[in-house]
Amino acid sequence: MKRKNLFLLFLLTILIFQVSAQQKADPKILWSAILDDNFNYVKNLETNDFNTNIAKALIFLLEDNPIESWNYWKKAIQINSFSYWHDIIGLLGEDIWENFGIFKEIPIILKDKKDLTPYMENLYWKSLLSQQNIKEINNYTRNKGFITDFLFIGPFENIGNSGLYKEFPPEKEIMLNQKYKGKNGLEVNWFKPIEKSINGYINLYNLFYPNEWTTAYALCYIFMPKSQEVLIKIGSPNSYKLFIDDSLIYSIEAERQNLFNQEIIKIYLPLGWHKFLIKVSNTMGPFGFYLRITNQEDEPISGIKVSDNIHNYIKRKLSWEKIITQKDFIRESPSSEIFYAFYGFLLGTYHGYSEDGEEFLERAEKIKPKSSLIKFLKGKLEYEIGNLETAKKYMDIAYKGNKDIKISTYYLSLYNLNYGRYEDAIKMLKENTHNNSFLLRSLLSRIFIALSWEKEVNSNVNILSSKYPDSPETLLLIGKYYEIKEIKDKAIDYYQKALSMDTENWEIFLTLYNLADELNRIDILENLLDIALEKDPTSTWAYLEKIRLYMIKEDKEKVSSILERVEKISSQYPEIYLYKGKLYLGDNKEKAIELFERTLQLNPYFTNLRTYINYLKREEYNLPDISSYLELKIPEEYLEYPAVILLDKKEKTFFNDGTSRVIYHKLIKILKNSAKDKYGEIQIDYDSNFERVRILRARTIKPNGDEIEASTIQDFPVLSEYPLYTDERKIIISYPGVEKGAILECLYMVEEYTSGIYGRNFQDIFFFQNEVPTLFSRFILKIPKNLEIKYSFYNGNKEPDIEEDEKWKTYKWEMEKLPAIIEEPLMPKAIDLIPQVWITTFKDWEQLADLYYSLAYPQIRADKAIKEKVKELISGMKKEEDKIKAIYYYVTSEIRYVGLEFGIGGIMPHSAPSIFREKYGDCKDKAILLITMLQEAGIEAYYTLVNTKYSISFKKDLPAFQFDHAIVAVPLNNNFLFLDGTAENTPFGEVPYMDQGADVMIIKDKKPIFTKIPISKPEDNAKDYKTEIVFENGKAIMKTTLSLKGFFATYFRLLLADLSYEEKENLISHIINNAYPGSHLTSWNIENLYTLEAPLKINIQYYNSRLLKDKKYSYIYSPFITKIERAEEISKEERIYPIEYYLPYEEKEIITINLSSIDNISDYILENVNIESPWITYTRKCYLEGKNIIIERNFKLKEIFIPTKNYKEYKKIIEEIIDRDNEVLILK
Repeated sequence: MKRKNLFLLFLLTILIFQVSAQQKADPKILWSAILDDNFNYVKNLETNDFNTNIAKALIFLLEDNPIESWNYWKKAIQINSFSYWHDIIGLLGEDIWENFGIFKEIPIILKDKKDLTPYMENLYWKSLLSQQNIKEINNYTRNKGFITDFLFIGPFENIGNSGLYKEFPPEKEIMLNQKYKGKNGLEVNWFKPIEKSINGYINLYNLFYPNEWTTAYALCYIFMPKSQEVLIKIGSPNSYKLFIDDSLIYSIEAERQNLFNQEIIKIYLPLGWHKFLIKVSNTMGPFGFYLRITNQEDEPISGIKVSDNIHNYIKRKLSWEKIITQKDFIRESPSSEIFYAFYGFLLGTYHGYSEDGEEFLERAEKIKPKSSLIKFLKGKLEYEIGNLETAKKYMDIAYKGNKDIKISTYYLSLYNLNYGRYEDAIKMLKENTHNNSFLLRSLLSRIFIALSWEKEVNSNVNILSSKYPDSPETLLLIGKYYEIKEIKDKAIDYYQKALSMDTENWEIFLTLYNLADELNRIDILENLLDIALEKDPTSTWAYLEKIRLYMIKEDKEKVSSILERVEKISSQYPEIYLYKGKLYLGDNKEKAIELFERTLQLNPYFTNLRTYINYLKREEYNLPDISSYLELKIPEEYLEYPAVILLDKKEKTFFNDGTSRVIYHKLIKILKNSAKDKYGEIQIDYDSNFERVRILRARTIKPNGDEIEASTIQDFPVLSEYPLYTDERKIIISYPGVEKGAILECLYMVEEYTSGIYGRNFQDIFFFQNEVPTLFSRFILKIPKNLEIKYSFYNGNKEPDIEEDEKWKTYKWEMEKLPAIIEEPLMPKAIDLIPQVWITTFKDWEQLADLYYSLAYPQIRADKAIKEKVKELISGMKKEEDKIKAIYYYVTSEIRYVGLEFGIGGIMPHSAPSIFREKYGDCKDKAILLITMLQEAGIEAYYTLVNTKYSISFKKDLPAFQFDHAIVAVPLNNNFLFLDGTAENTPFGEVPYMDQGADVMIIKDKKPIFTKIPISKPEDNAKDYKTEIVFENGKAIMKTTLSLKGFFATYFRLLLADLSYEEKENLISHIINNAYPGSHLTSWNIENLYTLEAPLKINIQYYNSRLLKDKKYSYIYSPFITKIERAEEISKEERIYPIEYYLPYEEKEIITINLSSIDNISDYILENVNIESPWITYTRKCYLEGKNIIIERNFKLKEIFIPTKNYKEYKKIIEEIIDRDNEVLILK
């Protein structure tokens, strides 16, 4: 009986267990618990259904426990392989799964699963590649309808991602034999590679050079055996456009993950041939796309034909529908907040639709505002799109809210590492690693490896090895440990083991490759290259590396064979011509030189190659003989100057490939000791990103003929505190033994080895006059004979001497005995007055306007955040002007101005969303944001380039880059309203001083419109003083109101805004004491400091005991605050240069003197004055009104430019005004 009872109890236990195992967790409760950070509730569930397993996989993933996460994920896949939860787990853990080692199991688990979600399709495909399963990859590509037969053309330009929006020739015509001008001025044409992709990914990086910031096209023709609806499935990490039958079907600007099926287009294609043209624009990183065409069941279309030959097709408009399959996730979501959170995450990470993803995550956050997981998802999405600061903010909240979300500390540590804060990253990682940590311990190990801390590396790697012995990451880190210990053979072994587990892991591949290369392990290198080519027969890099290895072996036959093959894949890689040149070098030097020059055309960064070409041509630069200059007699009239320039020479050679070489040669003779400091050092500014400076000769030649070479030469970054700008560098040469009579020589060469944004264009200026006399000033320009240039000589009339030979044309301008530039007060900019020659290769302003357009206008696009802000700013407004004003004040006040502009940043703005997000930008950025917001408000606005007053004067006859500022032009009332986004203290409707009277180029519809910004009127820049004076016992009790408009208001607002209360008080005290010495401030206040459209007012109360001066029963009072006591600009009897003031302005002053305490009032008061001239109006009135004397003074500068021919007349007028201003008032 006892045994029977025990048996029944046993059966009951099994039955209860089975019932429990078959029960399903309530999805709504389960997922709500996760969003509520109640991870333990889910972990303690004993149910074994899909939701429980996938939820546990998610939790253990977030806790950085991939062993448990992978076990539960596998169970979930077995239960249901088609679920978007798999995509979520995969994307959330991509930093883990890539290195954890699941790729061996994935093909086995998923092989017989017919229906997979988009991410799982990618995971299966990648696992086949990682296991080098080429046969299955071929089958997969064929069975999934991948299109791999294309013709290609490129590269075209994509500066600032503008190429996507620019219409290049392939969009206008398909002419297979036509050549076009591509990126950097290179000739491009259609081509068909001899090899094609076997894995479905069209790797454009292999086919094009340059392959960064580049646009390329792929073309094919597809035959539909019958009219039917098809699914076109595209994936690309880049921005792209899809055209079918010359109709734009889809366009996206994106930087995202490299996955297929990111866009699915359902489209009806009629029977017959169809033209497919794909345009892809990349920035940096991967460059390529996937294209699949299937039926509704995800199967290849029977009878479809793909051709890279031209076929007749019908141009037509096609109707289509975009499908986002992840929308079906709503069926798996037990609540709206679950759907919003994870669907938003999928949109942002898989598809790269960051705005849509953020919107859904925000909806989820409104429902679950305290959910740490939602904060983490938002942080992960922000990290994906590169918003590190925002990502850090959300990750920080997630971590503090739920310490179980361990992988948030991974991203927080990456943030710290990004700013070099190793200690903070190490501390955070050590505090959060646990026994099963993988991602955190891996990152910690990598930090220790970077720091070469062997003990710490060993400790962490040992723990990883005990927990994750078969992980490629563990094996890689062990290899790195042995590498820093200099046990490199062991490192090789571990790298090979790691790679055998995942041949698609490029970090492992290249780490092994580089170490094998260092150790000259040719066998390993050849094996690795075979692996790469087996997976991707279009891998130009692998072919070129094979060539390099065979060059080392001196196997010319194999080199020639591979060169022939790789050139049929892509003829654009410079190494092809470099290696071909080396092959020819022994037998045909001329052919070798031709090939080397072709190498430089494709990549000017092969800087040593140019030197070698010059050596082969026997064109090395020979140091010049300067003996004739040393013997020059200095003209008598020059001896009064501190120094004289014996030679100022610039010699520029512009090459066919768009690069250039400039040689500067300067000889300076020291005439006085005062010149030693000024000329004892020379500074050379350059950009190390594309320039190389070679000091050819720097020395001091002493009066006795001794020569001392300059040995103190410093080379350092200009802005070391700004990491983004460390390419900007400065060389300082300090001359030894500088003394009176010494001659300083500096001879240096600057090689510019990239054509950059100009392509094969250039511009240049040379100035012939200096601050001290110059005996010889010379500019030589050497250009290819077939290159057309425009040039103009200003402030003189000097034609060049021109020489030609078979290849080159040389221009030479030379001037002798140029006097020093004599500075005068308020003279125009010296740079506008001296002799100068300008050169440009730009054919017209339309060409430049088109370039500016392609850089700027693609950045004008509004995202959700901008749209919402515009809607908020103009809410309730009816008048267009009110809307413009609201947006203008927002951009000027809320977007911080940062003026660091170098390289491409000097002319290319950032995108409006990035400017709006970061809340700062330079003038171009602010203009872009202004235009974007105005257009969003329905207001027309144009990007406008300004040649400000700070710049050299505009030369419209010579198309060239002549602008130093960017603003916005808005058509308004049959004119243009100009808005300067940097004018923080300038009222709407006005522009800052530097913009007034400036020449501008408005870019409208890719065309230039030239005009001038109007200069303000005198009354627009006004200083208005009202002073009341009452005498009490000899003391003057005074009250002054200063009212400022225009330039003066802007200046004082800028000055006052950053001052403390005490500093403001000191400033005001200084103002009144400058007018009335001995004044004591009693009270003050400022009105309208931040109300820009009202005059700025400063109200001052003070007293002065010294205002009345007792001189034999008379009191003498000098009344004016604004009186002119002197004017430096008229101090000389004659002037060389005109006078140029900053702006027209007006000063008004009314003084009311109460004479109640004065016993006797003199009949003599100041007489009235009225001076009128073309340049100035001056009036003064003085009259009695009861017991008050009232004095009114008005000074108006009407014209800012006073020609030298009018100087004497003008001087006389100013002197009279000075006399009148300094007259006194006598009170008896």
